[in-house]
Amino acid sequence: MRLNFKGVVLAVSFSPDGKFLAVAKGNNVMLFFAPSPNRQFNHLELYRVFYGFTDNVTCIDWSRDSRYRYTNSNEVQINDPVSAVAFHKDLKMLATGFESGLLLLHTFPDFIIISEVNLFTNSISSLTINRNGDWIGAGSELFGQIAVWEWRSQSCYLRADSHSKEMTSLAYSPDGLHLVTGGYDNKVKVWRISGGRCVVTFTEHTAGVTGVAFPAQNSKVVLSASLDGTVRAHDLIRYRNFRTFTVPTRRVQFSSLAVDTRGSLVAAGGLDTFEAYVWSVKTGQLLTTLTGHTSPISALAFNPAISGIDIELATVSWDCTLRLWDVTGNSTDENNLSSMGLTKEVVNFSCDALSVVYRADGKQLAISLLNGNIIFYDPNEGVEMGTIDGHRDLGVAQTGKEDLVTPRRAAESKKFQTIAYSVDGEHLIAGGDSKYICLYSVPDKLLIKRFEVTCNLSLAGVQEIHDRRNYLHRFSMETMNAKEAQRPSLRIPSSIKGEDRSRRQWRPEVRVSAVEFSPTGDSFATATTEGILVYSLPSAGTGYGISSIFGTSSCSDSGWLFDTLGIDEQTTPSNARSALVQGRHAEALDMAIRLQSHELVEEVIESIPVDQIDFLARQLPINQIAHYLISFLARQLSGRSRHVELYVRWTHSLLRSHALNLRRIAANSALSECTNSKESRNLPNNESIDNKKELCNPGFLTLQGEWATCQANLVRLQASLNHVKSNIIKHCENVDNLWNYYESLFKLYHEKDDNNVQSENIMEYSSS
Repeated sequence: MRLNFKGVVLAVSFSPDGKFLAVAKGNNVMLFFAPSPNRQFNHLELYRVFYGFTDNVTCIDWSRDSRYRYTNSNEVQINDPVSAVAFHKDLKMLATGFESGLLLLHTFPDFIIISEVNLFTNSISSLTINRNGDWIGAGSELFGQIAVWEWRSQSCYLRADSHSKEMTSLAYSPDGLHLVTGGYDNKVKVWRISGGRCVVTFTEHTAGVTGVAFPAQNSKVVLSASLDGTVRAHDLIRYRNFRTFTVPTRRVQFSSLAVDTRGSLVAAGGLDTFEAYVWSVKTGQLLTTLTGHTSPISALAFNPAISGIDIELATVSWDCTLRLWDVTGNSTDENNLSSMGLTKEVVNFSCDALSVVYRADGKQLAISLLNGNIIFYDPNEGVEMGTIDGHRDLGVAQTGKEDLVTPRRAAESKKFQTIAYSVDGEHLIAGGDSKYICLYSVPDKLLIKRFEVTCNLSLAGVQEIHDRRNYLHRFSMETMNAKEAQRPSLRIPSSIKGEDRSRRQWRPEVRVSAVEFSPTGDSFATATTEGILVYSLPSAGTGYGISSIFGTSSCSDSGWLFDTLGIDEQTTPSNARSALVQGRHAEALDMAIRLQSHELVEEVIESIPVDQIDFLARQLPINQIAHYLISFLARQLSGRSRHVELYVRWTHSLLRSHALNLRRIAANSALSECTNSKESRNLPNNESIDNKKELCNPGFLTLQGEWATCQANLVRLQASLNHVKSNIIKHCENVDNLWNYYESLFKLYHEKDDNNVQSENIMEYSSS
């Protein structure tokens, strides 16, 4: 049924016994008999009305026995309006939050203050009390802050804050340990990924932050661009803004940001000037202005494979073009401004370009367009390498209940706002005006998986099942809200982005603002309407490839690039060598390890580039490391190979990624052996032998002495490393001895020359 109260209803609450329904209308509280399943003429029968409030009642709560009601009102009695309230029924304790950030804790019914604290400098918008009544959680919507107050010890157990408005950009640090984000609240925040805590917040910007970036070779500097006309460089050691880049001649709103691999140049694209600007990070000088675009620049990126005197920059714009720039102009003088900013190539598209990103080797570009397509382009050859038709992968959803177009027609205007390559360049992740994040295979140009970022139906664009009556004027939600508010006309049409203050209600639209792959390749992060979401593998950051120490490993628990199943018909030495030639190093190494061919593994490992060692070592499952790789490395370092530095680096990467898991396996193995031996001794004599064997079977790496074998291989590896160390020391001593020998010969030679010169001088003097 539908009941019109002819006024604003601010709070509704059922009694715990389900017999009553309390409704707060204005400064009154009406109590109704709750609807029953029996058929009756009036399902909501008014029981009584409570008066006495001098301002609007904002929330209602009940006692556990349904005899008392607790209400919160905006009555100004202590010159501070109440903004939130919570009640603990067992302890009879009332927590009250005020707009000034004050939290008061009272006992009920004598109403004695037992705690008083100023948690925030702004309004408390939400309060809750845990089941034991020891902790009080408070939240502030205005600045995105939360706090947990332990009132018995009068201490703040937790205090954290986030962006109070929508986040626009994010970037991983080169070591993959930190994440930097920027938002419309003018803040730049650095997060520690392992704990999810904010490390530092930079508040120097005075307008929304539109881009953040880390230099690929420096994790201690983060750069940010903003609509306030500045690009700022922040120091993560002293936590300060050490340099600010601006355009001296005019005030420009920057919409995009990029930094080169070395961190010596930073570029930003203008939103209102249609130009890109390049600065020197070392001097802060504006080096060049890149002109040529006729619309706002939506994105830009430096070529990661080109550095030094030849630096390539790619920019895309709403003018349907991609431009490749030679930033240094083939000049060895970085300060020669006249030689910088030459256009190398201009590529035209059928619609606006929104995002651009380079592959790690710099041999491919990916560009997202307004029509939902993703185009791959070869910047060296100047040819198109393929297209992904992605607008169908963004899903069908109604943006708002008052939309006058069908969801399928609205889906035609969806597009990818942000894209990113994986570390190996084999995958591409994309997000935009949808609740889905799409993962594509670059060689096949096919969708691999879609990730749903939220199922919150209070956001616009999430609902996929629609009522067609919403498209009719008389049934639209806006028309109903206008009738209830007694407004004679509907609101004026306006922009979707941001809050329309002419509306009585508004819903934020779900979107993905930024995506980024971790440099380690085992996770990726997204900036969405719901916040920052980090997706990772089960073994992300640890290399831990098995679900349990006492369970067997499965394919789903292994690394992303490695298959821990047995040998199949496709696992052959020829296929491994073919994959190695084609650059699929992970697949080739996986096949070689599963075949357990020493010559093949040696050939594959010595052909893998050095910069891929850390990445592949993280992805290797721990059972392959324990069963084979440790013994293989010990064998190679014992004198079988002359590439000592290469295998020492592999050993360092593997142990750094998996040492903690090997130690955990050893501890669990020792614990299980101790426990099982005690339990097996306590079994009665009539117990079957199979049950005793089952108790003595702790699982992974302990079957048939496998853990003992692994320990022996580790000892052998340690001995090989000590042997290498002693040989290096011995060779260094030999080099020192040889150097001393040559130095003594050099001194003798010079002494002989000096003696000859002196004798000649004496003879000349005597003859004269």
